[in-house]
Amino acid sequence: MRKQFGHDAALLLVLLIMVAAFSIKVEGFLDWFNILDRARYWVVPGIIAVPMTFIIATSGIDLSVASILALCGIVFGMVFQQTNVAVAICAAVIVGSCAGAINGIVIGYLRVPPLVVTLATMALFRGLAMGLSKGAPFGGYPSGFTWISQGDLFSLPIGKTPAYVPTPILALLIVVIGGALIMRRTRIGRYTEHIGENEIAARFAAINVNWFKFGIYTACGALCGVAALFHTALYATAKADTAQGLELDVIACVVVGGTRISGGRASVTGTLLGLLIIGILRYGLDMAGVKSQYIIIFVGALLIVTAVFNEWVGARGERA
Repeated sequence: MRKQFGHDAALLLVLLIMVAAFSIKVEGFLDWFNILDRARYWVVPGIIAVPMTFIIATSGIDLSVASILALCGIVFGMVFQQTNVAVAICAAVIVGSCAGAINGIVIGYLRVPPLVVTLATMALFRGLAMGLSKGAPFGGYPSGFTWISQGDLFSLPIGKTPAYVPTPILALLIVVIGGALIMRRTRIGRYTEHIGENEIAARFAAINVNWFKFGIYTACGALCGVAALFHTALYATAKADTAQGLELDVIACVVVGGTRISGGRASVTGTLLGLLIIGILRYGLDMAGVKSQYIIIFVGALLIVTAVFNEWVGARGERA
């Protein structure tokens, strides 16, 4: 616990240094109106990154999250056309849960490696979204629904221009706080790290590993359904080819946040800091006029460095 707190504190320090450096070097960077408005786009990967933290901590992976999000968005749009928003929301979350459960059954009970399973379902769920929508987008949502991503909660008297706190930030904080409490205050969090450290030992310790893996992949699918609602509301449309590459952003947030890609150590708070670090890095480089293809290189380099560092720290801890 103490080591993880120290790691999270180091991440916070890195974030503050990054903000200070961009503020000095990039004119107009510290515009809170723009920063908070850009934060709307960080909510969707942030929501999915929380359950991904649990999955990676068990030495697993889920490459199908973006495809599940797209499928849930299409289902939401189709059901909304026939019924109403409330029924469509339930349908999207249920479909996401079922998609996650499919991953969980094959990974948890059939013992197929997560990389193979989710690589296959990534194509399967995206194909289902394409087939159901026939390539057509779904839109025409009421303003009450789009407000959950496009609206604002309140304004902050910061700087010359009032900064408005986006509505989806509240949802992200609820998911992060809930995930952090589960990780640090419940058996689920302890079992997550135990399975990642040594799955065989966890089975001998009477942990139902199969059921546990089924549960976390199902929960990840459900939260992909929730994230799909915010994604659809943000763009006011649902398309089958949306959010391609989102899974890489989600994994990057988790790894930069300090979760070992080989499992055994995790931090939901660190995942949030990883999300902020990547978000601020992209925003700052964009404000500095760096081209998007080079921004991807910077993020990739950051991911490699943090992954190597996490494994090195983890290996030292095991030797100690």
